[in-house]
Amino acid sequence: PVLDVDCILCFVLQKNKTYLLLNQNEELNSQCELNFANAIFLRRTGLPVAYITGHKEFFGYDFIVSPDVLIPKPDTEILVEKAIDYIKEKVFANPNKILTICDMCTGCGCVGLSVLKNLIEENLIPQNRIPKFVLVDISSKALEIAIKNYENLIPKEYSQRVQFVQSNLFSNVTGTFDVIVSNPPYIPSKDVLELMPEVKEHEPMMALDGSEDGLFFYRIL
Repeated sequence: PVLDVDCILCFVLQKNKTYLLLNQNEELNSQCELNFANAIFLRRTGLPVAYITGHKEFFGYDFIVSPDVLIPKPDTEILVEKAIDYIKEKVFANPNKILTICDMCTGCGCVGLSVLKNLIEENLIPQNRIPKFVLVDISSKALEIAIKNYENLIPKEYSQRVQFVQSNLFSNVTGTFDVIVSNPPYIPSKDVLELMPEVKEHEPMMALDGSEDGLFFYRIL
């Protein structure tokens, strides 16, 4: 609850947590107090904080989220870390090639865009060797969110490095890829009903249900 309140207060005040710590005696004005009360009401219904604020931090970056996309989870950052290491090795092993990366079931774009942004910002590889990324999702609304995050996070000079495709897995995707990253639905259908209420009642079921044993999408990949 304390963390939820801090996140909501930061959202209402448009300030960071450091500001909250240094200004604990500050009184909210009437509008902020109303906005805070409304947000708390929504939280009491089980609506996740990220859907209330419209934002979720992932891999140190600020991602826009909505009920049309799964909220990025901290465990998925491991996938990003492993992908960055693998891509870096592959870039230097193929000095005459621009790699192509596919982020399948991209959702809000958190995996693919975090990998790309990190490669750009950390100068892990020569800038002229930044790979090309194709971000794929079956949901047009999810892709709209991913595009917004791309516009917010990736410098315009890399616009030719990113493509978005609406597709049921690879049905509308052409070409081949040097690397495929994916965080597809992986929860067995029978277990979906046992999820926490705020997950099963508010996050998109399409992004959770991995069919009978949870491995349907992994077999295709």
